[in-house]
Amino acid sequence: MEIATPSLVTDIMTREVVSVRMETPLVEAAKILANHNFDGVPVVDAENRLIGIVTEYDLISKDMIHLPTLQVVLNNLQVFKKDQAQFDAEIKKLSNLKVKDVANTEPLTLNARATYEDVLTAFREHHRVNPIPVVDDDKTVIGVVSRFDVLRPLHSIVNSTK
Repeated sequence: MEIATPSLVTDIMTREVVSVRMETPLVEAAKILANHNFDGVPVVDAENRLIGIVTEYDLISKDMIHLPTLQVVLNNLQVFKKDQAQFDAEIKKLSNLKVKDVANTEPLTLNARATYEDVLTAFREHHRVNPIPVVDDDKTVIGVVSRFDVLRPLHSIVNSTK
């Protein structure tokens, strides 16, 4: 049985894109990442044009927030309320942050005409990047491609040999 190799990024990308806006509260963006098990989400304007990306790396690498700590706080808010005075300052700081405070406004992108080889090269050359927004010529987000999407054809091959 022969498995067809994808030829374009549009063959493997995820088309149903979850995105955020620059004014989205950072806590909400972090919840989206955690709830969907995403590494990052595109930041778009009102016309769905890409204006940035926010990733777990952005949350971890900025001095203002540490994602694992935020996840603990979010998951244990009821416990923290018992000793709320200790956490008030941090919670207030976190609740005031917006996506614009940490977003990368010059993200790596791929055009819809990118080949599968282009996608592989992008991930090889940019180790920290995941996912990569896929945009049309007007920078409208039409999909995202992740390392998982790149490996999906291999999963098909493995599953077909079982």
